[in-house]
Amino acid sequence: MGDAATAAVAADAAATEEAHKEDPEIVARWYQLEALERAMSGNTVAFLDTGAGKTLIAGLLLRAYAHRVRKPARDYAVFLVPTRVLVEQQARVIEAHTDLRVSKFTGDMGVDFWNAAIWRRVVDDAEVLVMTPQILLDNLRHSFFSLQDIALLIFDECHRAKGNSPYACILKEFYHPVMNSRPRGPLPRIFGMTASPTDSKNLLQESYSKRIVELENLLNSKVYTVDNESALSEYIPFATTRIVQYDDYIIPSNSHNHIKSCLDKLQEKHLEVLKANLHGLSRKNAKKGISKLHKAFLYCTANLGVWLAAKAAEIHSTTNEQFLSFWGEELDKNVEGFVRSYSEEVYRELSCFSKRGHIGEDFAADLQDGLLTPKVHCLVQFLLEYRWHMQDLRCIVFVERVVTSIVLESLLSTINQMPGWIIKHIAGNRPMFHNQSRNKQTEIVDAFKGGKVHIIVTTQVLEEGLNVPGCHLVIRFDPPTTGRSFIQSRGRARMPNSDYVLLVRRHVF
Repeated sequence: MGDAATAAVAADAAATEEAHKEDPEIVARWYQLEALERAMSGNTVAFLDTGAGKTLIAGLLLRAYAHRVRKPARDYAVFLVPTRVLVEQQARVIEAHTDLRVSKFTGDMGVDFWNAAIWRRVVDDAEVLVMTPQILLDNLRHSFFSLQDIALLIFDECHRAKGNSPYACILKEFYHPVMNSRPRGPLPRIFGMTASPTDSKNLLQESYSKRIVELENLLNSKVYTVDNESALSEYIPFATTRIVQYDDYIIPSNSHNHIKSCLDKLQEKHLEVLKANLHGLSRKNAKKGISKLHKAFLYCTANLGVWLAAKAAEIHSTTNEQFLSFWGEELDKNVEGFVRSYSEEVYRELSCFSKRGHIGEDFAADLQDGLLTPKVHCLVQFLLEYRWHMQDLRCIVFVERVVTSIVLESLLSTINQMPGWIIKHIAGNRPMFHNQSRNKQTEIVDAFKGGKVHIIVTTQVLEEGLNVPGCHLVIRFDPPTTGRSFIQSRGRARMPNSDYVLLVRRHVF
């Protein structure tokens, strides 16, 4: 074979290899292709574990429907996701797996004020619309869109379709009436995705089966799943679940009672100040703010330790607007000053209990003095032990409360035995909450992916949907409240030989 022929063969091989890398259908796993086949023949809910590649199936299905939505066709594909953060993520995945034109819509774009003419203009060139479900529901109610305009309707995290949720309302108010009145009328193909069809705390087989049937009926679909976990283990590195126990020990009663008495007196003092200086709605809001902060500081003292309660008060007394409100209500400047003054005095009072050296220098003394609770100490000790065999750590710590995520970040960043580890917290992005922006959350997740952040302390915002690859260790500081929460948080640990750790109180009988 001549040089030219050899070069041509090599070029063909390289092109084929590159095409294989880029073509998701070639790299798709057997169960993804099986789910795709089901979805192309009828409405389907893909019930597959976190990390199993449900979004790739959706991408393949979009490719199969490309001829229905590619311009100048008048139909669209609509990809619904439950949160604004996921709009960005799933849009990027669709763009990577298809050549369709993707448009993204979230509430912060001002879509609530758009009329029919604006909507027609912004979707004129689009082929796939990625949006939160409330936007589609509002458009259907205003007759800006019609279900007959949608060729393919994808529900991400479709277990949320229940009650009067936007997902459920889209189906109850628009899909089912058309289906019942005109069974052969034009309706979109439905594809749902979930790692767990229920978020109920009741994990009895009867309840689980009932929820699956309800989901199938509501989405007019059939569930597709893989029979057992071992069938997926070749493709998904399931984390090893470990139970780590901590002692059932509380702050000595005399110390706890003394601290509680001090906090109660400070609350009473500042509520009296309010009566003399504020009136009407301002007084009501300030009283509400101080009362809720009081409960938060008591919670931190009892469940996390005095040092972390003091840190919560310190953070809340800073000028950083990110922490102006743990409870989710914006305060006017007049009210804010009184609430901040209360937090400052709580910080000074609690700091008096923790003047003995640097936190973490003597854990036994920290425990004895109530600066840390055994649960917090257990978390720190486990991370320190894990450090010895995992230098390049990527760890996610799940907590229940926003305030816990904030103060644990501060504590772990302070421990001298953890040099070189960068710790950040992510605490959701709900309306009315002074939390992080979506850009800040994305920045932290990207830094985690790149190894610049080693530990993320987070609420349930990272359980669902967000892609956080490269995680070796997941720790449930607070227990999962539902089976779905367990499955999704465990699925964050996607690296081979990863661990899923549950911190559990050791009961003494």
